[in-house]
Amino acid sequence: MQELRKYKFGDFWNRLLSGVAMAIVVAVTPGAIIAPFITGLAKTSDFWLSIYNATNMGTYIVPVAAGILAASQFNFTMIEKASVALAAFAGSGSAVYSKGTWSLVGMGDLINTILVIAIAIVVIFLIRNYVGSFSIIWEPIICGSLIGAFGMWSYTYVHLISMTVGNILNSFTTLQPVLLCTLIAMSFAVIIATPLSTVGLAYAIGINGIAGGAASVGATACFMMVAVATYKVNGKGVSFAMFWGSVKMMLANFVKHPRMLLPIAVVGGLTGLTDSFIQVKNASEYAGFGQPVGPINSFTYMTGSVGTNILLLALIYFILPILYSLIVYLIFKKMPKLYCDSDWQVDLNK
Repeated sequence: MQELRKYKFGDFWNRLLSGVAMAIVVAVTPGAIIAPFITGLAKTSDFWLSIYNATNMGTYIVPVAAGILAASQFNFTMIEKASVALAAFAGSGSAVYSKGTWSLVGMGDLINTILVIAIAIVVIFLIRNYVGSFSIIWEPIICGSLIGAFGMWSYTYVHLISMTVGNILNSFTTLQPVLLCTLIAMSFAVIIATPLSTVGLAYAIGINGIAGGAASVGATACFMMVAVATYKVNGKGVSFAMFWGSVKMMLANFVKHPRMLLPIAVVGGLTGLTDSFIQVKNASEYAGFGQPVGPINSFTYMTGSVGTNILLLALIYFILPILYSLIVYLIFKKMPKLYCDSDWQVDLNK
């Protein structure tokens, strides 16, 4: 208990979220960057299919990796890390049991995963002095069975948060194009910077067509704004990772400094407003992705000149979001109450 008390409330959550964020980035980066470019090749040979499957497999280990890395932030032993991972996997909802078979359905609900990890970490702090050398027996049982079971129960209720957000987003699809694209792009730009899954939301509510395109454009707008904002304080490597969609690496920063979401929302809104005139489209299973997945799927909906279509996609997915991000960055830099460079600092050594 004394060991737990040395962590202040903010420090506890900052450590936990940093571990979860890094797990997400490591797990989904191969699929986000490599998979879109080898999708076609995967249909031509078993060799490329194996690479494609291995690349996308990372998504399924997010809860396990999150549990291990979050526990590592508190200097847990190997047994304790594995026990937290057991609880995280059970409570994530990433595995579904139906008709005698377990099926993996993605990374699950991140909010519930974070909740379960937090409970598991606190419980281990409370019991470690009592279990002693029996930790290899009691900690896996308590975390994997009891806390994991609690997570499976709480998943139903915590997942309602995602469903509520999804219903709000779905209501935007009834609006006229300018408002539809602006609000959806702004919403997805912000949501992708939270523990909520834009991919899961888009697929769950069936957002597609023009609305799906706006969602993808909005997610991309977030990537560009974060890439611009992190360049000065973190260097090229982190900025490059953000450009390709690793924004959940900043999860702890966003929670600690929610004002960071303001420039992201503005860039998302501006990009969505512009998209209301171009009106790119996307299927629901791709709408929650930004670039490079988004523009590739959008291209399949376009007709006419290939050159013109590529130019339009480059404009709405790359050129304009970067331009808007630079403008918004320069404007917000002049408002110290709303923007601070140190908010965007990422410590990769934690």
